[in-house]
Amino acid sequence: MANIQHIADRIFRHVDAGHLAAGYSASMGALIDAYGDDPDFHAWVDVVPGSAVEKLLARMVRAGAWNDPQWLREILEPRAGKHAC
Repeated sequence: MANIQHIADRIFRHVDAGHLAAGYSASMGALIDAYGDDPDFHAWVDVVPGSAVEKLLARMVRAGAWNDPQWLREILEPRAGKHAC
């Protein structure tokens, strides 16, 4: 079970220190919004390890998808019985 608050604190701290690109802050903000607004994403976070959320963040940054809720829904759709992340 991922702890979204713990992950967010760590991501923001690393961005502030210059160890991660600013896109990580934007992506983390989008995930926090999705966690509060999207019951499917909330349920996904509740069952995956924190590393899966961090992998999703990296994918969002690479894709520049922090302002694309549809991208997040498509990534989290079950594929062959398991989530893509």
